[in-house]
Amino acid sequence: MVASGRPMPYTRNPMKLPCIGLLPLVFVLCVAALAADDAPSDAARAERDLVELRERLQQVEQDLGRQSVQRDQAQQELREAERSASGVRLSLNNIDAELTATREEQKILSRRADASRAGLSLQVEKLEQELRRTYILGRDDWLRGVLSQQDPVAIGRQLVYSSYLARESSALAAAVRDDLAVLDATLVSLDKANQRLTGIHARERERLAELELLRRDRSVALVRIEQGIATRSEKLARMRTEMVELQSLVDELTLVLTSLPINDVEPFATARGRLKWPADGQITRRFGQPRAEGRLRWDGVLLAAGAGAEVHAVHHGRVVYADWLQGMGLLVIIEHGGGYLSLYGHNQDIVTEIGDWVTPDTVIAHVGDSGGRASPGLYFEIRKGGKPVDPDGWIQK
Repeated sequence: MVASGRPMPYTRNPMKLPCIGLLPLVFVLCVAALAADDAPSDAARAERDLVELRERLQQVEQDLGRQSVQRDQAQQELREAERSASGVRLSLNNIDAELTATREEQKILSRRADASRAGLSLQVEKLEQELRRTYILGRDDWLRGVLSQQDPVAIGRQLVYSSYLARESSALAAAVRDDLAVLDATLVSLDKANQRLTGIHARERERLAELELLRRDRSVALVRIEQGIATRSEKLARMRTEMVELQSLVDELTLVLTSLPINDVEPFATARGRLKWPADGQITRRFGQPRAEGRLRWDGVLLAAGAGAEVHAVHHGRVVYADWLQGMGLLVIIEHGGGYLSLYGHNQDIVTEIGDWVTPDTVIAHVGDSGGRASPGLYFEIRKGGKPVDPDGWIQK
């Protein structure tokens, strides 16, 4: 489960905007242009223009600095909102499961109560019949015995036997009533529990709606800020920084995990060509395709899938990372042994934890747009020794 309280296994400095390295060059060029004019009458005007240019450059630097701070803040708020929303979704899943179990138990007990009521009615009916028969037989047998001079002891014995049957029926009816009272009390308790869980579920739904609204607002704000400051060079620098950060994480994990054993399962290398895609969706970006105007390449594939769709592990392994990472949003990394890792990014939530063992088709997350994506999708990578490899060759055709 991912929530704001989960410790991040690795700590990095937040990404900063590249320095405005062109501003001093622009300043120098402007000074040179002004100095080229030899007319003394233009000296004062040139000085004024220079002062104005300095002020404008300073203002641009300040504006970019403020936008950089705003972007970092929006990104932080987006991360917290997505983490919180993930935690609430998991809480709702647990409440749904508890509600389902409670309602199923209510159905079972209701059927038992109905059967007990039917049994009680039958016992009461039998008791009434027995009492009526005992009364009639007792009166008639006594009169018949007197008239026929029958043995009074035999008559008494029959009356005692009838009274025994009546008492037994009465005791059985009382036991059924007691059992029914316990069932009714249990049903009342379950009904109260159901009402309590329904109330919690409704409140969590409201909280999730608020978090989703907050998340959308933060995502829109982040996109707007990005559009205000993102030149091509800034985007390229940021993407390179994200790639370096992801590579650094993978290198650290690879170094740490080399000495840790994997359960005795089929090696990942032998599963080549037999894996399934982690989510159902159309491939919109393939391994090796150019990005950032050809200056970078995709290290994995991007699957366009519906928000909330299940994300499955592709093979046996152990979860070694389950948290938010810049550029990847909510990210899960699974170690498969032999130096192989699989990565699953931009999730809506994470339903597994660091250290969990997973098997093929284990649900580890749900498709989302975390990390500032404009539309839902799953980013998927396979790495060998920390280096990206083409996932397509590993997938069953």
